[in-house]
Amino acid sequence: MRRREFIAGTAITAALSFAKPVYAQTDARSPGIKRIAIVHTAEKPEGMTINGRLTFKAYFGELKRLGYVEGQNLLVDRYSALGQSEHYGDLARTIVASHPDLIISLSGPIARQLKPLTTTIPILVSSGDPVAGGVVTNLARPDGNITGVSVDAGLGVYDKRLQFLSETVRNLRNVRVLIPSSATMFWETGLAPLREAAGRVGIRIAAVLLSEKLDGAAYERVFDEMETDRVDGLMVAHQGEHLTNRQLIADLAAKHRLPAVYPHREFVDVGGLLSYGTDLGDAMLRLADMTDQVMKGAKPAGIPFYQQIKFELVLNRTTAKSLGLEFPVSLLAVADEVIE
Repeated sequence: MRRREFIAGTAITAALSFAKPVYAQTDARSPGIKRIAIVHTAEKPEGMTINGRLTFKAYFGELKRLGYVEGQNLLVDRYSALGQSEHYGDLARTIVASHPDLIISLSGPIARQLKPLTTTIPILVSSGDPVAGGVVTNLARPDGNITGVSVDAGLGVYDKRLQFLSETVRNLRNVRVLIPSSATMFWETGLAPLREAAGRVGIRIAAVLLSEKLDGAAYERVFDEMETDRVDGLMVAHQGEHLTNRQLIADLAAKHRLPAVYPHREFVDVGGLLSYGTDLGDAMLRLADMTDQVMKGAKPAGIPFYQQIKFELVLNRTTAKSLGLEFPVSLLAVADEVIE
């Protein structure tokens, strides 16, 4: 299996390096074998497999069902920025220079870096709002060589998450939204209506920004800050870096006894309190179907962006009890799943 893993170079050289097998340099392939490059902002390359988390199991499992077997008629190059947003541009240039048959970008910001670098390599994207994010200008008729799946639930979903959190945590007053520093503009512009709505019901809400290097120390630092500031509720934003670090985030929330609402059920599966958002497994099944279409000759411009319409509310009663909380009957009645 061929893997290219993105790593930061030493502080002395400030270089970027990629682990490559020797034969990758020749790109010698038998006829009929396709090569895709898949890139994530933070997930380690070894986690982006059929044995990885739910989303990757869904994607590679569906590709296998469609007849694409890695190591036989499919080669996969895996790339990760390992949580370092300052390297997105270098990573994008390296991927394009490798000339894959198809690029799978599991990040809107990285897709924006890829966009001006090639008009010929098809790019499939799984991201938030691709129009607001500058990836395409039209969902029904995507630009040129880019299409994909929008896992954006609309900014109104943050209002719903705050509502569900406030119904669970009585007298909620001091809330933080956990976002990477690279998403500061998302907080300043996109979530302005959330801040206004929170203010109307007496809830103070602010962003808590992670440093550019998203490692364990960065997360621990912001949780310590929130404890000092007596934060009583947390909203975890939808960025992929958080999903990669879901276990760490859930563990820190438990350690600091901080009730939190998450964007996807994967957080609740590892001990998070509750989640409300789109079904990422379904999104990756759609992305696999688009992969099949492109492999068979379809042009991305002819494939509309798929917008998710399936949302799920998942509650973890065990975590609620550990925090001294109890979900109201109103939430239990509408939940898609309750983990006991």
